Amino acid sequence: MATSGPKSPPSHFMCPILKDVMKDPCVAADGYSYDRKAIEEWLEENDKSPVTNLPLLNKSLIPNYTLLSAIMEWKSGKL
Repeated sequence: MATSGPKSPPSHFMCPILKDVMKDPCVAADGYSYDRKAIEEWLEENDKSPVTNLPLLNKSLIPNYTLLSAIMEWKSGKL
């Protein structure tokens, strides 16, 4: 079955800061996933969540490999 161009990305593939599909998703202390570069830049000047505006307990970032895999699969056209 032929498709007519790429589908719109699922909303959870989008970085809340960049409003674009994440390239290196990671989870911050607020439980939300962000593109690593965007959240690292945010954390240089902010101690609050970009989504909830609540204080972050820490500035640790955990790679979100499951989300990265899903994004790569979507980009390949399999989703």
